[in-house]
Amino acid sequence: MLASFLASHALPGDPVMLMVDGRAADPEMIRRLREGAGLDQPLGVQFLSYALALLQGDLGLSLRYGGVPVTALLSGALPVTLGLMTGAAALALPVGLALGLAAADDRRAWPGTALTIGSVLALSVPPLALATWLMLAGSGTAPWAVAALALPAAAMIARLARTQLTEVLGHDFIRTARAKGLGRVAVLLRHALPNALVPLAAAVGSVAGTILTTTAAVETVFALPGLGRLAVQAVLARDHTVAGAAVLVFVLMQVAISLTAELLIGLADPRLRGDAGAP
Repeated sequence: MLASFLASHALPGDPVMLMVDGRAADPEMIRRLREGAGLDQPLGVQFLSYALALLQGDLGLSLRYGGVPVTALLSGALPVTLGLMTGAAALALPVGLALGLAAADDRRAWPGTALTIGSVLALSVPPLALATWLMLAGSGTAPWAVAALALPAAAMIARLARTQLTEVLGHDFIRTARAKGLGRVAVLLRHALPNALVPLAAAVGSVAGTILTTTAAVETVFALPGLGRLAVQAVLARDHTVAGAAVLVFVLMQVAISLTAELLIGLADPRLRGDAGAP
């Protein structure tokens, strides 16, 4: 919150003049607008007033949108971001797991090599560049925005799944299962995958965090009215009330993601459930 507040104030330009779009305005009106927004106060006093208002649940009014309540802006932008993230997660999880399962073959080297090269490429491209390329390829449609978020996440899931499955495939119980005549698919799905679920569940937080941090770039490139784009526009317009509120929502979303990841780890590992119920 402090970082977004300082960033919005560090940019050049007067937020009041940005609010009136640089039109010629009466100096007295400008003065009243600055006083009404608290911009005539020292920076430390402005931040303290803003932080105290947040603690009271008052997100304030937007300068950029002419006094519209920040809660109204957030309520309109948040569903877009949540829908984008949900679609990306729904695409990245099965694709990543499928690629990880396909590459976890201790008898053939090329699937793992192909996955390594592909994942390095997917994770090396900056989110802004990847979103721009996919926007141009898909004429700016929403499914391509989902793909821009899902591709790096799927690469992360695939690499982790392959690493964990390859480790599990070296255990004695896997050799026993193969000695009983089970095929490769049955060994992977019935024996290897269940034993790799705990570290995979632990990665949910980092993967979802990656999706969350790249939403601003994707929403900006695809011109989607989501929370990330709202935050970027607020910082550029020095609309610190909107910027701070958007960052606060992002932080709360990250906390919720981390708690969900911990819950999934507990569900995937029976030992943790046993420990939790022990006296």
